[in-house]
Amino acid sequence: MIQRIQTVFLFLSAVFAGILFFTPIASFAIGNEIVTFTIFGVENQTSALPLLILTILMLMVPFVTIFLYKKRELQLKLSSLNVFLNAVFCGLIFLFYVDKIQESLSAETITYVFGAYIPLINMVLSILAMRWIKKDIELIKSVDRLR
Repeated sequence: MIQRIQTVFLFLSAVFAGILFFTPIASFAIGNEIVTFTIFGVENQTSALPLLILTILMLMVPFVTIFLYKKRELQLKLSSLNVFLNAVFCGLIFLFYVDKIQESLSAETITYVFGAYIPLINMVLSILAMRWIKKDIELIKSVDRLR
């Protein structure tokens, strides 16, 4: 059934992933100039194709998961995949791209914007969805025992 609480969590996860297309991840101060970093890369300099691909996957996986409501075990696995994709996205941002861009631009300061925290919000939403999916699985098993 689509009207379950985990559907709300998965839908919000997909919405937040969609917001990444419009929100910058970080901004770098170079003297008086401010350069922004998005999932598309840095303005006219660095491409971030892996981030773009991960964002598309982070958008698609929750939507696919919503419509697999009859296959709860698969929903659980896809939600775990979504958590993993968001963790990889965070790792790429904080451990690879920001350092690489800061070195190449010789930036003085880095300011993380809302887009940097969206994967963390998505991970929490996916974990909450997994919790409710597990409760559904346990409920179905308990009903099967009564038959």
